[in-house]
Amino acid sequence: MEQGSVHTGHIHPHSVLSGTYYVTVPKAAAGLRFEDPRLPAMMAAPSKRANAGRANQSFVTVTPPPGTLLLWESFLRHDVPPNRAHAPRISISFNYALR
Repeated sequence: MEQGSVHTGHIHPHSVLSGTYYVTVPKAAAGLRFEDPRLPAMMAAPSKRANAGRANQSFVTVTPPPGTLLLWESFLRHDVPPNRAHAPRISISFNYALR
């Protein structure tokens, strides 16, 4: 991801497990942001507090160091906000499906 690149919110249909291996993560690079899968069912829920614990946040961002392999269930909606770093973030993403 070059500077300013973004990856909009999405899921990985027809997969069970998704992952990303982080090769290069420069300072100020955007992390991977996960959305709470319960969000669509919480229309009448009270607003979250700014200091809510990680388990109670609507979105959680993970910025792993280089050499990290991050795995998650493919139904989790996620995105990558704009890359603010001057250098590219290099990662390898993949999906695993049962066939």
